[in-house]
Amino acid sequence: MHLKTVYVTVGTTKFDALIEAITSESVLKALQSRECRQLILQHGNSLPKSVEESRLISQQYGIQLEQYTFRPNIEDIKAADLIIGHAGAGTCMDILTNGKVGLIVVNDELMDNHQQELARQLATERYLYTCKPSQLAVQLESLDFESLRPYESADENMLKFVKALDELMVQRWTHSASK
Repeated sequence: MHLKTVYVTVGTTKFDALIEAITSESVLKALQSRECRQLILQHGNSLPKSVEESRLISQQYGIQLEQYTFRPNIEDIKAADLIIGHAGAGTCMDILTNGKVGLIVVNDELMDNHQQELARQLATERYLYTCKPSQLAVQLESLDFESLRPYESADENMLKFVKALDELMVQRWTHSASK
């Protein structure tokens, strides 16, 4: 599967490990091998790449880097062949409801990491893939994105998603309250 446009989002958080991983030599080579030509990077509260780094990425890998802190992202989502993002519920739902393939990168530095559980559940159901920042290059080289199941946005699926998210939050709240 060719990934001409890849959209990366960290949401409203700071996720330096994802920003560093996505612009690392190994990941850029993996994206280049998948024929990526445009990398749209919503970096949130993480630092953007410098103008010089952007220029080098374009020269060395043939990938145009566009980056921003925050903006309405529906056009970026629709244009993307692949969405790589943090495991926030909003990002996961954006991927699923827009019929996109997704690779969710879990921020394993978070305490009481509900994101990991959400990503694991969606990966178990074969709606998207998940990995850690350190695994991103290997995953991009090897994953078969066409084998993911399309998400059907029927009311019952949305209710199932909301129920699973509610249960997850109750578990986290109960766990945090007992400390």
